[in-house]
Amino acid sequence: MTSDPDFYSAITLSNAYMQARNYRRAEEVLRSALIHDPHNGRLLTELARAQHLAGDNDAAEQSARDALALTPEDAYPMRIYASIVTELGRRREGLTWAQKAVDAAPLDHSTHYEYARLLAVAGAAAAALPVAKEALRLAPADANTHDLMGVILGMLGRMTQSTAEHEEALRLEPGHARALANIAVNEANSGSLLGALAGFSEAARLDPHIGDEVRKNITAMVRRWLGWITIAAWAVLWLALKVEDNTDATDPSTRIVTGLGCVVLLLMFGWLARSLPRNLWGPLLRQREFRSLKIYLGVGVVVLGVLGAFTLGVPVNFWILAGTLLITVVVSWVAPRFDKD
Repeated sequence: MTSDPDFYSAITLSNAYMQARNYRRAEEVLRSALIHDPHNGRLLTELARAQHLAGDNDAAEQSARDALALTPEDAYPMRIYASIVTELGRRREGLTWAQKAVDAAPLDHSTHYEYARLLAVAGAAAAALPVAKEALRLAPADANTHDLMGVILGMLGRMTQSTAEHEEALRLEPGHARALANIAVNEANSGSLLGALAGFSEAARLDPHIGDEVRKNITAMVRRWLGWITIAAWAVLWLALKVEDNTDATDPSTRIVTGLGCVVLLLMFGWLARSLPRNLWGPLLRQREFRSLKIYLGVGVVVLGVLGAFTLGVPVNFWILAGTLLITVVVSWVAPRFDKD
């Protein structure tokens, strides 16, 4: 490997650009350096990393292959290549290269971290746990490794330990947005949706780049809230009609009960509107990837409209009411999941 100062300048500058998430500029710097030193494996590895972070995994794979051809025993390009091919859907190949990287550099914390991460991505949490423990042994003060350990423990159902690891990541790095988001996932999965919403919102404020993950989890929360509220509304309405024995649903007491359901739904939407940061609502409603949230919100508005019309005395058949609520329950409870990254 060359000791040319231009080489070190290129590495330093490209890493600064990658830290700032300006991956295209990092790629330009590295390509410029490669013009003068086209057979430098480290430059090619950094180029592969920049391309991978930019989402151009096909180009990244070729750059990583070129780096491995020049430095076949180097764990660094092995690790980068493992991550790239995993993103391309070749998980088994990725795990093979990650294991090779660990074998090539058994005292390198990064190789153990990446192998544990890829095992977790593959769903092999039990196999990932001892690898993550070794990564922690090598770098006990690394916040990202504690956060990864929290993800793995959560996959194994050890939620108290999982949250403790995420909190340790926050202690080591107070602005660790992903650890905060992962704590919110644990809270959401344990039923503490109010705390989870606060955590997701704060994570998005700290790091706008994880906004997609946050919005996806907020979508799951809205779905679950909608399910709970409509189940309760449907049950109350059904009981009221059974008590009155009135399938036309015209009795005043039934309208009062239904009106209470309207109030609850209005409070939910109002609370959501006030609780979520304004900078989340635009992407939530604009991005095609989150059209499911628009469906759930739309269904909630339809239910609110039907119940509101009924409450105000507009004739609405019982079966329309019951059918509307039942459809909402089905839509809102189709596999509500909260995901970590």
